[in-house]
Amino acid sequence: MLKIYLKQAWNLIRQERLFSLIYVVGTGLSVSMVMVLSIVFYMKIANIYPETNRDRMLVAKSGMIKHKNGSQSSSSLSESMINTCFGSLKGVEAVALISRHDGECMVQPDGDPVQLPVTVKYVNTVFWKVFEFRFLNGKPFTDADQQSAIRTAVIAESLARRLFGTTDAAGKFISVDFRQYRVCGVVKDASLVTEKTYALVWFPYTVADGYKPNGSWYDTQALGDYHAYILASKGTDLKALKKEAEEKAERYGKMLGEETFTALGQPDYYWQSCFRYWSNERPDYVLLSLQYGLIILIFLLVPSVSLSGMTDSRMERRLSEMGVRRAFGAPVGTLMTQIISENFLFTALGGVFGLIFSYLLIYLTRDWILQIGASFVNALPEGADVVFSPGMLMNYQVFGIALLVCFVLNLLSALVPAWRASHRQIIDSLNAK
Repeated sequence: MLKIYLKQAWNLIRQERLFSLIYVVGTGLSVSMVMVLSIVFYMKIANIYPETNRDRMLVAKSGMIKHKNGSQSSSSLSESMINTCFGSLKGVEAVALISRHDGECMVQPDGDPVQLPVTVKYVNTVFWKVFEFRFLNGKPFTDADQQSAIRTAVIAESLARRLFGTTDAAGKFISVDFRQYRVCGVVKDASLVTEKTYALVWFPYTVADGYKPNGSWYDTQALGDYHAYILASKGTDLKALKKEAEEKAERYGKMLGEETFTALGQPDYYWQSCFRYWSNERPDYVLLSLQYGLIILIFLLVPSVSLSGMTDSRMERRLSEMGVRRAFGAPVGTLMTQIISENFLFTALGGVFGLIFSYLLIYLTRDWILQIGASFVNALPEGADVVFSPGMLMNYQVFGIALLVCFVLNLLSALVPAWRASHRQIIDSLNAK
């Protein structure tokens, strides 16, 4: 029966081409707007290279101190605080440290007077376990390198090819800000989409200027220069681990004497950390969910009203058909099913158009599209390009979202017209012109 409905819907498309074109394009534009938001947020929270463990990760980025004189300070966390509160948790596989003092440095290629701007990050050795970079040559710097502050570096594939013409760069030296570093490994490039891990050069955090072992900020034990990425072991209850980590951070805050420390509800689930912009304020996740839900609802409702009017107009022209079928005993439910099935073909075609258009829109506006909803990055580093891998865009989650949007849009635009058409008095339907 469904096959017959779809065949009839296809014939209607061929007979009413202008109506069909407007309907499909209108549906597609609505779907594309929702899909752009969905794809952007999918890339923020899904497991994508090299952040393939986001689903079992907790993040602590900042804290706040209330001093005995009544003043407040907020910043990133100290190495000591992170190790004390999170390093000994049961069910934790590793804790990566990333310095907030990342930025841009200049590389001096041999025999080339033009210096190259590169994005650098200062990390610990466990960083390479938490974030699963694929090493093309060499290996990560070692604990001995980190503890001794030996100038070693892991570089990205693109930089290795630019400097040496090959990825076989382990053991060679590069000059960064006129300091020599030995390359210990080369990794496949990360996309700027994964802003937490993106760089072209990664150094041990101990080689950073001004580094002090367990150094803290503002003469406190809790604030410092680091963000912590806590990787839970497989099978660990992440909710229970988060609660335990919060309790340890709270107890740590009470050990500081006259000062009071709070981690403001951290560590966060990975998706929550994407919305934590300020070091002295806890986001209202309920409000954020409502805001983005309202945006998506508006994207769906506005075209649905227009499409519903078009569907209702088309139903008016088919009232005679509905009247004849009801006169011969067709149930109301059968008529509604047919109308919604026919309409679903229209929305499905619009969904395919919208999905393709959303990919095109993301590609053409990739330099700034990541600022939709919540910023991925503050600014695009010089020489960097936003790269979307096929796995980021073409996957069952994204297609599932597109199908769901089409289904919801179909119901919103077709349900009322279908109900009105199928519940008309038979005599009125037969006499309709």
